[in-house]
Amino acid sequence: MINLRQIEAFRAVMVHKTVTRAAQTLHVSQPAVSRLVGDLEFHVGFALFQRHKGRLIPTPEALALYEDVERAFVGLDKITDTAREIREFRTGRLLLSCMPALALNALPTMINAFSERHPGITISLQVHSSQRVLEWVATQQCDAGLIGMQLVDPSVTIRPIASGALRLVMLPDHSLASQPVVNIEDLEGEPFVSLGQTQDVRPLIDQVFQQAGIKRRMRIETQLSSVACELVLAGAGVSLIDPITADSYLSQGLVSRPFTPEIPFHYSAVLPAFRPPSRLVLEFLEELKRHLADQLDTSPTPLTHNISE
Repeated sequence: MINLRQIEAFRAVMVHKTVTRAAQTLHVSQPAVSRLVGDLEFHVGFALFQRHKGRLIPTPEALALYEDVERAFVGLDKITDTAREIREFRTGRLLLSCMPALALNALPTMINAFSERHPGITISLQVHSSQRVLEWVATQQCDAGLIGMQLVDPSVTIRPIASGALRLVMLPDHSLASQPVVNIEDLEGEPFVSLGQTQDVRPLIDQVFQQAGIKRRMRIETQLSSVACELVLAGAGVSLIDPITADSYLSQGLVSRPFTPEIPFHYSAVLPAFRPPSRLVLEFLEELKRHLADQLDTSPTPLTHNISE
């Protein structure tokens, strides 16, 4: 039976014209090359070379065979190049589905930097609610999802990315802006912009206020934390939102303060349960973890930040 090593020896002799150079290229002895070529001649049933004064002259049959051999090796070279590009992240596609809070605030800078380092990668970012992200990942419509919750779901694999605590955002001239930390009792009767009922963190917020016996003036509800911030900027009241979004609105004039009792907020990656993640997905998630850790660690909290500026 013909094997690949015999074909490699035949090709090397055709390319380099001598057994000596072919042996050097294949890192074997000259007798080994001669044996491989002889074995190939036996299996194909015709002579491939004529020996004349120590030289090998290809037969017409060898020239015809070499055309197909070379086409096959060109295909192998292409496969090798493709494998190298995949290994070095020079080709591929990354399909992401993400909750709005991250898509609007944390991801643009990070995705741009990732894309510049891997210019051959195409990135598709779809923005949905956390529940919709779960559906997309479970049905394998994307490679990875990013949500603002922790849960157990057999149809997906959850990987923690970052955690923080909800922040209270307000205008800089608000009476509570001078406090380094806002206590729940301070919000008695305060106009409050609330996240909507479908937000996973909403029941936690409501539970904390109910347990403390504190009544807010629930003026407006919205599904997006960024819209809650815009409403606060418009003077609608204060709001409790995730720390990444809160941090992004400091430059637009809002004040962000720690809130007690602390209400945790978890950023998680979601992966299909029955399909292993690619190396590209894993590298992206590791970089995202570092990016979010930097943002959460450097989130401004000093009393002087954004007050009377």
